[in-house]
Amino acid sequence: MKRVTKDKYAGFTLVELLVVIAIIGVLVGLLLPAVQAAREAARRMQCSNHMKQLGLALQNYHSTYDQFPAGAVDFHGYSFGASRSVSAAIFIMPFMEMNSLYEAFVEDAKIAVPESGAWESPSLQAAGPQSSFLCPSAANADGTAVNGVSKCHYVFSTGDAMWHNARNDSQESSTYSRIDSRSMFVPQIDGERNSKRRFRDLLDGTSNTIAMSEVAGTPRDVAFVKGDVASFNGMYDGTTALPGPCLTAPLDANNPRLYQNGADCWRGLILGDGRTINNRFTTTLPPNSYSCAYGGGNDSWGTYSPSSEHQGGVQTLMFDGAVRFITDSIDSGDLNARQVTSGESPYGVWGAMGSPAGSETKMFSN
Repeated sequence: MKRVTKDKYAGFTLVELLVVIAIIGVLVGLLLPAVQAAREAARRMQCSNHMKQLGLALQNYHSTYDQFPAGAVDFHGYSFGASRSVSAAIFIMPFMEMNSLYEAFVEDAKIAVPESGAWESPSLQAAGPQSSFLCPSAANADGTAVNGVSKCHYVFSTGDAMWHNARNDSQESSTYSRIDSRSMFVPQIDGERNSKRRFRDLLDGTSNTIAMSEVAGTPRDVAFVKGDVASFNGMYDGTTALPGPCLTAPLDANNPRLYQNGADCWRGLILGDGRTINNRFTTTLPPNSYSCAYGGGNDSWGTYSPSSEHQGGVQTLMFDGAVRFITDSIDSGDLNARQVTSGESPYGVWGAMGSPAGSETKMFSN
């Protein structure tokens, strides 16, 4: 009689197989967040490096011209839609190894450009996405153009100035509209118009004053609040602006990621457009807060928060070249206070970091 022995090559039982699959699933579940966190850390570091290069370009621009570039410039009548505002981003290109692209833009600008659809120069369109102006963490970091326009995720500070921070002669003449003392990137309209800013104007110190930050640059067809702008007039009190009411801008009942009334803007989506609503930001509402435009158009004034896909805050470039991470919970003072044109910012440490000459250095030592 033969003895029946167990086959030494017998496979797993169903129970054993299910246990192994469950263990692998748990391990993958534990590993994926770590992998994603590592990837975001790498993207954030690359984003920081881009910002440092922008800071170096700003300092080299100042060394060459003894001033910083204006926040927006009427440049050879060049047209971005209905406006003629060229961003400081264009003028620092020669200091970022983009001199040939800058020269091509200048040549384009000398040619009469029809306002209909003239969002960007042919040279910038042909050159394609410029990685130095894209944050890898942004929702559209692949650089794919929207309507043929190259993106720019890095924006310039207008400090705590809201009324008016647009580029418009009638607005600039208002008593409350002057942002000269609250910003280092003042629009240059009809010549100089007191737009020159130098290191000597940074009375609060280069390490205490923000030069640039970032925006999430979300495509308009999949916009969400922190990357888009509301058309909202509630922040005007009859005389000047206050940022707090913007926090009540109604959201879309069917999609809480969207504003009920969105502004007509291309925030983070037009490399070269100097209008505040598109390529600058304010230090009023904290990072990743609401953004609101009075009037809702591309030339509107308002409060425009920096935004990012980094967890818990945004990266900022200081005028000394350092990159600092600012959390969403930064002190923003009294958000129902009126905008000021001199002295300390009413918007706490965040507002103080935006104003170059508010005599607020004691805030940073506390």
